[in-house]
Amino acid sequence: MKILLGVAAVILLVLWSRVESKRRAAKIDSVFAGRPRLTPEQFYDRYFKAQGIPFGMVDGVRSVLEEQLGADLSRLLDTDDFSENLSFFWQYDSMVDVEIVCALEEKFAIQIPDEQAANVRTFNDLVHLVHTLTLARPESE
Repeated sequence: MKILLGVAAVILLVLWSRVESKRRAAKIDSVFAGRPRLTPEQFYDRYFKAQGIPFGMVDGVRSVLEEQLGADLSRLLDTDDFSENLSFFWQYDSMVDVEIVCALEEKFAIQIPDEQAANVRTFNDLVHLVHTLTLARPESE
């Protein structure tokens, strides 16, 4: 009997996971609908090149987000808002914001204060925060 309950639980978990995965994919498609896919270079050229922020930094931030959110962000805009149109990502993993901050701190050898992280609303804000903190690092790092 316990084995049957265990097998049933595993089957239900797999089915639920597939439904949630499809629901998540549909939400991502609806948020990014009608937007062109941009290569990392196109994204950088369109939104950050003129600001003098290094390509590797922009690409690194976007890569961290893609990895932590488990999503293709090739249709991301620099003005996409984490508290508005991208807030659905937190429905799937309430700790993803902490994971993003930790991954950015590790990747760029910076410390992101909680109060500064809390003020980040858009991808543009996030890139500028990482850029500013990277410039403020002591030379010995």
